Amino acid sequence: MSLRPCAKAPDGSDIACVTIGDDQLQATIISFGACLKDLRLKNFDYPLVLGFKKVEDYITNAAYFGAVVGRNANRIAKGKCVLEGHPLKLTMAENDQHQLHGGPNGSSFRNWKLVSATANQVVLQDNLPDGHMGFPGHLAVQVTYTVEHNVLDVKIEATTDQTTLCNFALHNYFNLDNTLTLKDHYLSVAANTYLATDTSGIPLGHEASVVNTDKDYLQLKSLDGLAQKPSLDHNFCINHFSGKLKPVALLQSRLSGISMQLFSCEAGLQVYDAAHVNVNAQEALHARPYTAHAALALEPQGWPNAANEGAFPSVVLHPKNVYSQHTRFAFDIDAH
Repeated sequence: MSLRPCAKAPDGSDIACVTIGDDQLQATIISFGACLKDLRLKNFDYPLVLGFKKVEDYITNAAYFGAVVGRNANRIAKGKCVLEGHPLKLTMAENDQHQLHGGPNGSSFRNWKLVSATANQVVLQDNLPDGHMGFPGHLAVQVTYTVEHNVLDVKIEATTDQTTLCNFALHNYFNLDNTLTLKDHYLSVAANTYLATDTSGIPLGHEASVVNTDKDYLQLKSLDGLAQKPSLDHNFCINHFSGKLKPVALLQSRLSGISMQLFSCEAGLQVYDAAHVNVNAQEALHARPYTAHAALALEPQGWPNAANEGAFPSVVLHPKNVYSQHTRFAFDIDAH
């Protein structure tokens, strides 16, 4: 384990940088945004995730590389909703149509407090005050990253003193073969339905079958040609959602032989093909440009705009309850 201050946050506090893991898997986490900055698998000398070379670039992380986004991930239409009869007007980024990922100062743009760090685990906490980004309630949130051999395990817990919205997401972009394209990647998602959206990314309010559509990933399917299709940035509705940890997706590269199984307890999985990513080589962790479809973001979370859709699984958190999200990324290598 290595721990060091590596930059200054906008508020003047130190941004901590921690590397944890063992001889199989190593993860580097920074306190700003609670971001997963780097992830390396034994015998593969390249990152498995997109990121920035310099910690300072995470301060203006427009693509949300590796961040824990919240307090409400994804979009809330027009930045407005009604919570227990009270209308909320949420803070939106300049020129945005909707509130995205908890607002312009959401959890991904805050310097979390480093609580503890050991050889294979790091714990970070943040406290979002009442009224922050328009949300009611003081929200205390904690994320725990743990490396267990070939598994990265992530737990997020939160409590509130007032009824509020709470829906965090891990915003990691994966490329398993260092090509910075998806042409040799294959994906499966355990979802019979997905949420069709309008042109601004807001769900139309009902589930749609994946059958006979380009959203059908029930069987492992090649991502080659994704660039020739409309951008993939949709919520997949996880089959038989129970709130318990279970396998929901598989991503693999036939080129490297690396596969990653994603386990989640969330009702949804946002899948984004990085169509709008554009980072120059000088800034990129890979020291090569990141362009459209350089990686795939797999984001376990509640359904987008659930605050305005009574039929969607609820993202409301009450003071008597504890929000709990559990995600596991399990890596394997094909002996080919």
